[in-house]
Amino acid sequence: MANSRLNLPAGASILAASFAVIAGLIMLGTPSRARQRRLDDVRVQDLSSISNALDSYWSKHNILPDTVDSLVSTHLLDRIPTDPESKVRYPIHLTGAQSYRLCATFSQPLDTTDGTRSNYYGGLYRGRHSWQHGAGESCFDFTADKPQPPFGGDVINFQSQ
Repeated sequence: MANSRLNLPAGASILAASFAVIAGLIMLGTPSRARQRRLDDVRVQDLSSISNALDSYWSKHNILPDTVDSLVSTHLLDRIPTDPESKVRYPIHLTGAQSYRLCATFSQPLDTTDGTRSNYYGGLYRGRHSWQHGAGESCFDFTADKPQPPFGGDVINFQSQ
């Protein structure tokens, strides 16, 4: 009988710890989902950097570059960003004399209705662009304009990532 009384507090502690772990996973998501969120955040940061570089190029030359490599040769980017998971360059399409489309494949949707992810990298709007997206491939259409420096300079350094 004494053994069952000693096990009751231990059982209650184990049960409380189990509920805490389950509640944490429900609220924060699994480690895999957290990793997917971080990778999606990097994708948004990369697209924003490419967009700023394209806007800077247009602002200086009154034309968009023939190739994305021109952004490196003109020192607007130190390298062309690639998807953090697949290591493939993001699709960049020139759609007009002053317009372009950037695309990426996202793991999770960025939805403003739930309020959980609207505050990364300066919010849902990074620079002057909205980066709201669904899961899967999403493309963003832009018109080149005077750039908004994201970090106080023209060159985006990807070496530190």
